[in-house]
Amino acid sequence: MNINTKKLDDPLEEKILPGIFKNLNYNHHSPTSLDMLDGPFVFQKIFLTQEQRRLLEGNANMAAGVAVNDALQDHYSNTIWRMNPLTKKLQPQLNEKLSQEAAIQKALEKFKEYNPVNDKDRDKFQKYQETIPQTIRQGFLACEKIGIAKAKEVTAEASINHTDNRLHLPICGRTDLHFKDFNEVEQSTSASASHLSGDSSDAPFLSVLKCIEIKTVWSRPLKIRKDGSRGFSSPKLPSSPLVNHLRQLSFYTTSFFSHVSPCKPYLIYLSADGFEIFSKDNCADLEPENIKNYYNQLVTKGIRRERLLTRYSHLNDKDAIIENLIADTDPQFEHPFYWSIGHEFVKEAKELWRNIKRWSLLLSSLTH
Repeated sequence: MNINTKKLDDPLEEKILPGIFKNLNYNHHSPTSLDMLDGPFVFQKIFLTQEQRRLLEGNANMAAGVAVNDALQDHYSNTIWRMNPLTKKLQPQLNEKLSQEAAIQKALEKFKEYNPVNDKDRDKFQKYQETIPQTIRQGFLACEKIGIAKAKEVTAEASINHTDNRLHLPICGRTDLHFKDFNEVEQSTSASASHLSGDSSDAPFLSVLKCIEIKTVWSRPLKIRKDGSRGFSSPKLPSSPLVNHLRQLSFYTTSFFSHVSPCKPYLIYLSADGFEIFSKDNCADLEPENIKNYYNQLVTKGIRRERLLTRYSHLNDKDAIIENLIADTDPQFEHPFYWSIGHEFVKEAKELWRNIKRWSLLLSSLTH
């Protein structure tokens, strides 16, 4: 594992990879991209350019979640990894911590810059301006239960470039928050710590590295009332972690595993009404053996994704590769989340699959 201290290295820089990945300009996986369905993945990560991906529409839920995360990071973090506008690289930058109220106001002002994509999204945008401050306050309470306020050094958005020998490409991601808790110790099980004692059964007790992943839950819009107003349901915190969140957290935990300090993952769910904290203390899914299983699920998804792409290694033309990928994948346009990217992009994607289907049918008729 390579947690960089100066910049996020190019995952292709020092590794010889099958030409298919370079042809497609696809040089790393991420936990979120590995959980995507094949159709949306091909369109968003392979067909669209990076510049086009920046134009994909979000929604008020996503923007509100970013606002909450930003406030927690601005208040607690000594260091935040940000994009250097000159080098176009992610670099750690010292953060001047804000008070809780200043962090809330900054996040709220940033959220107000969001441009809703439709009437329903506009209603959510208005509603979430009311609930973001209290959601952030719940985040402060949750983080302090974990001991973050006493930490000497807290890092946010750390760039992780993790290699696994079973994959051609590295898995890259960015942590929400992590810090070393000198008030909590555990016996290390990492290979590095075993070398210190010479015997894994006699590994030293070391300060715990706590890795926090933050998720937000928002009230959902209901049908328009007769008077033209819209009601909202109360947000419901999950009683157990979602599987895709467990896979994501397993990646960060496994990446930190090569460090001497034992890593303890936390998954925090926040709403305006409360919070839930999941760790190995109250959730079997976050025990080390199960974290390992979730990480292996993520790697399995990576292996399958790479097999899908390398199926076309014999083709040198990027357009030909993409045409074949589209012909061989189901777009699943009915999915409620992955195609919430904007009407124009969805229209383009549907036209793309429609044209490839026509081409495939024509080709099939000519060969029979």
